[in-house]
Amino acid sequence: MLGLPKDIAKELARFLEDDEKPIDFRKEPWSFYKRNRWVILTSKRLYLIKRVFFGLSFDIIQIVLSGANFEMIEGVIMDTIYIRDSTGERMINFFPSVRESTIRFVNEIEKARDEMFRDLEKEQEEREKTAAKTELEALARTFYENKITSEEYEFKKKRLIDKL
Repeated sequence: MLGLPKDIAKELARFLEDDEKPIDFRKEPWSFYKRNRWVILTSKRLYLIKRVFFGLSFDIIQIVLSGANFEMIEGVIMDTIYIRDSTGERMINFFPSVRESTIRFVNEIEKARDEMFRDLEKEQEEREKTAAKTELEALARTFYENKITSEEYEFKKKRLIDKL
């Protein structure tokens, strides 16, 4: 990803799945308790990567987009993105001077999250259609083996076709 330091990109590559693509990133401002923390948005997760011991090791937190809520609060000293997931609440701080880019970043998070939910819904629909087709084939086999009446067959067939 363009602009991301090589050591951070290399560390991120260790965790990315084959179908997971980086979308955007931001560097959180330096402070005593957060040294060089990077926030990286991918198509599936938000990664918080912090350099530890002068870049010799990294502390990495993965937040699954579908299981988290995001909220941005504008502040005078720092803008803060609050992330709430099953493991608790996290905060990411940015300088107000880059507020527009922070807002764009939060919008990208929401967009990626919405897209992920749409993809999950499509997958669920496909699974339901496949299951209905399989059930319809089994129903037809049962009918042709004279195990059910034509009335039962037509009733069940109509119900399954409605699922398709």
